[in-house]
Amino acid sequence: MNQDQTPYLQARYGTSKPAIARWVTPALLLLLIGGGWLIWSANHFSKPEIHTDTISFSVDSTTQMSLNYFVNVRSVNKSHQCIIIASDYQANTVGQITDLIPAGANNYRRTVHIPTRAAAVSASIEHCH
Repeated sequence: MNQDQTPYLQARYGTSKPAIARWVTPALLLLLIGGGWLIWSANHFSKPEIHTDTISFSVDSTTQMSLNYFVNVRSVNKSHQCIIIASDYQANTVGQITDLIPAGANNYRRTVHIPTRAAAVSASIEHCH
């Protein structure tokens, strides 16, 4: 291409600076904002306030279940409570108890006994708050 035709061709076809110069700044800005938000959300939501794991459950009698579970809390300055349920073979709730987790430590291993109104086959942690 001849150098004296370059301004003419740019005016005729609307070409301007190389295309890379137009998208680099928005892409970097999006990378910084989006990447920062992604890192923050992954860190924030991967560490919940209360984390529970069921260790085991057992049928004590036709009117009682036992649940052994582990609780890990982030905030040691306040107490927490967990709702524990016992279910029958059709997944109906036949017993429920609220277990109070005292303030003061991060990790707890708890064993609770759930009174039931019918024969239960499983126990689980409904939720903690």
